[in-house]
Amino acid sequence: MAATVLGGIHGHCSRDGSTPVYSSAMSPATRDGLGLVASYAFVFGFIGVATLLVRRKLMQPAATRKVIHIGVAHWWLIAMALMDNPWVASVGPFSFIVINALAIRFHLLPAMDDGADGRNWGTVYFPLSLLVLVNLCWRAVLPTWIGGMAVLVLGWGDGLAALIGEGSDGPSFRIWGGRKSVAGTAAMFAASFVVALVFVLLFSSRYGTMLPAAGIAALVACVATAVELVTPLGIDNITVPLAVAGMAWALFA
Repeated sequence: MAATVLGGIHGHCSRDGSTPVYSSAMSPATRDGLGLVASYAFVFGFIGVATLLVRRKLMQPAATRKVIHIGVAHWWLIAMALMDNPWVASVGPFSFIVINALAIRFHLLPAMDDGADGRNWGTVYFPLSLLVLVNLCWRAVLPTWIGGMAVLVLGWGDGLAALIGEGSDGPSFRIWGGRKSVAGTAAMFAASFVVALVFVLLFSSRYGTMLPAAGIAALVACVATAVELVTPLGIDNITVPLAVAGMAWALFA
């Protein structure tokens, strides 16, 4: 059984994929409130550090966008550990749909928006996909760990693909008018594989040994990489996690 301990609150997900069950002296409302505070502190902390790095010219906005993208994906672990109520778990993703849309429109967050393609609303699509997955998982349509795997495949896979691909002078190809590097595509596959392998080993009772878990992780990585390749303009922030979650649901249902 996998366990998460945060601030004295012990949460666990059974290996058969059930939603988290908590044992704590805190009431559900208190845990939800603490989870909400921790969520905003975590996300705005990442954005604040990234903004400072941009202002001091230690990183370019293109890089900080992806660092934020990778970091914020780990919000799901906070939600798994602390939040019971699907409405409360939805507050953060919903608010960042609005915040990020306003940031794009009025250039409020240079660490996320400076130099970005104005047609690319990926920073809005990301919390939108979180909102969809929260409601699927917290309303018991999907196990929460499958949602976590889908979100972290997007965070690490897509984030590293961009960071490595944009800095690569190696071979590249074009799909739908966009440039894709071989190095970035390989990074997407490798990161997706590692994330999926960790989640399957931790949470799956059916495939929770190394060889079958590696096979499942390879399938997840192939699907995530293929979907990322053919999805333009940041829409992969929706298509990748939903494709991964859908395939995992089919495998583990």
